Amino acid sequence: MMKKVQLSTSELGIETRVLVAALVATVTFAAAFTVPGGYKNEQGTAVLVKNAAFAVFVISDTTAMVLSISALYIHFYWAVMGKRGQVEEDIIENFSSLTSTLTEGAIIAMLIAFITGSYAVLAPSLWLAITTCFIGVAYIFFASTAYIVDVRTLLKYWK
Repeated sequence: MMKKVQLSTSELGIETRVLVAALVATVTFAAAFTVPGGYKNEQGTAVLVKNAAFAVFVISDTTAMVLSISALYIHFYWAVMGKRGQVEEDIIENFSSLTSTLTEGAIIAMLIAFITGSYAVLAPSLWLAITTCFIGVAYIFFASTAYIVDVRTLLKYWK
């Protein structure tokens, strides 16, 4: 007999993760076809195809797409299995943790794609390109403050 599973993650949290993963997939898909620098008309290839920053843009954009699509697929698979009553509590927590990690990785890859795509286009104005990179990297500061607050909260309740 299957025991009924209480979800440890709120439904709103699950819906939010699905929404974020879908948005990352949508943005990275659009960025893949509207590449920085545009296309050469006669050949249809990217103008910046030999630029190192552009290569990093393409790789990180593809990585963000794959990670977000993977998170969406796992959410979809989990929803189907859950309706069949075949999902154990530890599997739910593993799926939840895995999809969160995949989505976080996709967000970081999307940030790298933005920074490198901006740099590739703005390289002729070096000061502007470098300034844009520094502003983009500020995400690390903002994200780390969220983790610091989380650790402080955990320590507060651990005592």
